[in-house]
This record gives sequence, structure tokens and C-alpha cells, in this order.
Amino acid sequence: MIPEIELRSIHFVRGGYEVLRDLSLVLSPGETLFVMGGAGSGKSVLLKTAAGIALPLEGVVLYKGRNLAEMSAQEEAAFRKASGFGFQDAALWANQSLFDNLALPARLHEPRWGKVEVERAVRRAAELVGYDQDLYARPAELSSGERKLIGLARALVLEPQLVFLDDPTSSLDEASAAKVPDIVEALKSRGCSVMISSAGSDFASRCADSIAVLTGGTLAARGSYAEAAAWDEERVHAVTGRLKARVPKEPSWMGSLEGAWVSAFAEDSTIVDAVPPTKGPQGMSSLGDIINDLTGDDEAEGDEKDGS
Repeated sequence: MIPEIELRSIHFVRGGYEVLRDLSLVLSPGETLFVMGGAGSGKSVLLKTAAGIALPLEGVVLYKGRNLAEMSAQEEAAFRKASGFGFQDAALWANQSLFDNLALPARLHEPRWGKVEVERAVRRAAELVGYDQDLYARPAELSSGERKLIGLARALVLEPQLVFLDDPTSSLDEASAAKVPDIVEALKSRGCSVMISSAGSDFASRCADSIAVLTGGTLAARGSYAEAAAWDEERVHAVTGRLKARVPKEPSWMGSLEGAWVSAFAEDSTIVDAVPPTKGPQGMSSLGDIINDLTGDDEAEGDEKDGS
């Protein structure tokens, strides 16, 4: 299987300081990879390098097997359209309204969209992150947490298949931070490939498929979540020691079965692991539908959903 993103022997130098040193890392299709490490370990630089935002001094970054540095303008545009980046500091244009900040990806990559399509995408993205205030305000009028939500929404405007999130829960209040794992779970349900830098063990415990640990700009460990929860090397355990071992959950319908039926179903992984039917022949096509499904926010029976 061709990796979604592959970094090979990356060296990144800033101000004469080697931030990343001989670092190689793979993000597989549909994988949610958490990059963890202490302050100054190089997490943010790694994400920006993987996304083609920061250029390494040495090494290669591949997207679906293609070297980002050798892409044609058309190939690079396709990569940018298929990916979204949520910056740690939001990185909003100060002289533009929140609406225009959110509309930027659509106007850049979907030039055929009219005003209605752009506004629908903007409103949907704002709703996904739980922002319901004035979209025509300027970033300076918002708190740092609100700006962070808008930056996250901008990364999701085009419903990308590859998402990079740089410490997405920092600067957020408790209620807003609690929404981020739901968004990541929705991305996972859509089969998106997600790379996240975070020091949040609870966040990783809920969402991570795999963990990579950076120490001093080098890759100290890389493995599945189950492997990461059991790591005991001192420098790695200092980062991952609060990860919680996951306990497999029974399907909700198991409680209604009795006796031999329980044993028979439990022994049949095909049945136990079966995915419940989706909401239609095409499945759940938007992040909003999936988030509602995860959080139980569906409308009362008989109510119609907003088609946007």
C-alpha cells in the first residue's frame, strides 16, 4: 500500500539549530497518527514539513508516492485541495473577515463555485467546530480560542481527505476542546488520513491509531496505540506514560442476547465487528452527519435535516 505521506531522512535547520535530524515517518491511508513530544521537540515543524509548508534542508516528502518538491503546479494544486492544515496559532488574515478567511480554500481551489456554494461550505465548516458568532467580524475581535476554532474550520471547508492538526486543543475552553475529538472521529469515519501534533494523552487515548514520539528532533518511538500504551523506555514513557490502555467494548446489541447466542456471536469476529447500516445507499457523505451520529445530536423522528 502506498503511504499517504512519507518523510525520508528529513533534516530541518532553523536559525542554525537542527530542529529535525534524520527523521523518517509514514502516515498510511486512513490512519490517525499522533505526534507527541515535549516543548521544542519538533512536533509542529514535522507537521509543517509533512504538509509541504516548511521546506527541509535535506530529505524527501512524498504524497502518495510523489515527491512534493518535484510536483507540477497542477499536481501541487491537487495536493493542496485534498489536504487541510489547522495551525497552532490559527494563522488567520488579520485584514479579512472571518467569512473571507474561511472562504479562502473554496475560492482558491473551487473557482467554479458561486456565492451560494461558497457560503454553504463556510457555514457548514463553522457549524462543525461549534462557532455560531458573527462571521463578518475581524480576527482581532476574537479570543485566541475563537480564532483557533476558525482556523480549524478553515482546514475543513473542502472536506479534505488528508488533514494536519497542529495542537488543535490548545487555547480552547473546555467545551470547545471537547468538540475536537468528535471532529477527529468524524474524519476517521470518512476514511481520512490525519496527522496530529499534541501533548494531550486523553485526546490521543480516544482518537489515535498510532503514536510517534519525538525527542530532541529525532524519532524516539513509533508504533500502534496498544504498543505505545505499553512503552516503558524512560525518555519515551515520560511522553506517553499517561496513555490509557483501551478496553474493547461490546456492541450495544450484545446485551439483548442470551446464553449460547452470546458465545456464538462473540466467537464470530465478522459479526461482532460488523458496521451498522449507514443512513442511506451512499453512506454519511458529510462531516456534519457523522458528527451528529457520533454525538447523538440527530433530530427527533420525523424532523427534516438541513440539506446543506
